[in-house]
Amino acid sequence: MATKHLNRLGPRILIGLIIVVLAVAVFFAMRSPPVDVDVAAVTKGPMLVTINDEGETRVRDMFVISAPINGRLMRVNLDAGDPVIAGKTVVARIMPAQPDFLNARSEAEVRAQIKSLEAAVQSSAARIAQTEADRKLAAANFERIDALFARGFATKTAQDAARAARDSSAARLTEARGAAESARFELRAAKARLMAPSASSGGNEILSVYSPESGSVLRLTHESETPISAGTPVVEIGNPGDIEIVSDLLSSDAVKIKPGSRVLIENWGGDKPLTGKVQRIEPFGFTKISALGVEEQRVNVIIDFTDPIAARQRLGHGYRVIVKVVEWEGKDVLQAPISALFRDKGQWSVFVKSDGKAALVPVKIGRMNDEHAQILSGLKAGEEVILHPSEKIEDRTRVRLREDQP
Repeated sequence: MATKHLNRLGPRILIGLIIVVLAVAVFFAMRSPPVDVDVAAVTKGPMLVTINDEGETRVRDMFVISAPINGRLMRVNLDAGDPVIAGKTVVARIMPAQPDFLNARSEAEVRAQIKSLEAAVQSSAARIAQTEADRKLAAANFERIDALFARGFATKTAQDAARAARDSSAARLTEARGAAESARFELRAAKARLMAPSASSGGNEILSVYSPESGSVLRLTHESETPISAGTPVVEIGNPGDIEIVSDLLSSDAVKIKPGSRVLIENWGGDKPLTGKVQRIEPFGFTKISALGVEEQRVNVIIDFTDPIAARQRLGHGYRVIVKVVEWEGKDVLQAPISALFRDKGQWSVFVKSDGKAALVPVKIGRMNDEHAQILSGLKAGEEVILHPSEKIEDRTRVRLREDQP
């Protein structure tokens, strides 16, 4: 009897097992495969928020030597990089320009001016004689009043008045002598204008211009012999070892930093970044057109190097660098990659990889830089967050690391 009952249950159990196996197979067949993801760990450590921009090196004290007179510049026997010594090295030689001949009208004017100046010289001599006589009289009067004051026959007021008259007359005499000297020089200059150019050339003596400061030649604006006007730049000199950086930051960024702010200097050509500090922020801004044609208000920020000269000796004047001015820094900051952050329902969120699934976690962030964001709440060190989450990922979506693919 029992055997017959078991025989009837056997087919039912077999059918049930087949149904279960088929259901499991259908479930796994219809189940979505895990999404391949990249992850990064939430870490604790130092964090910097910097303001990044281009900068250019320049010699701190650059001297532009210009032609002091009109003439002909002789060939400059210097090259960029040559050392110069203050007061000894000749940086330029200029032959003075020949004066022009006077036409008849100009000559007549000069001769009339000479006669006027000769009369002024004679008048000055007469004025000197008059003021000399006044000085002697005032001096004698003071001696008489001073003697009377000593014996009590003159007042202190009278003595002071006599002294003032003596000193005033002496000053007028000095003034008269100066005016006479000036008139004589003007007369000499007027007579020189009547000299023929060949007579006034003085043998075509060449004027030598000496370097005002020791350093090196930075740039030559003229090398070959050429006519030159007074005030035309000839050579630039400076100390290439004493350089600084100027960077024109956006005015909205410049207000976030201050003198003394730490600076990282990169892309200068060396193996590792250099360091510096903000020396000053210029008080006026200027408008600059960006590469996209947008008007920007910029401010020049001057940066000093803090590394020894040996670490940056290959840098010269006018070299391009990238400066990163530190706006904020922390030592033990909980941080996550900004590529893991996204906005969800008006707040910042991340997906945390946990037990093979993505868990949606809202977070509160603080400071941000180009790579990381400061995490104020929502995460802890060591948790793995999914980088660049796609639309395929939702809360509790199965995920696997990209490198774990078979």
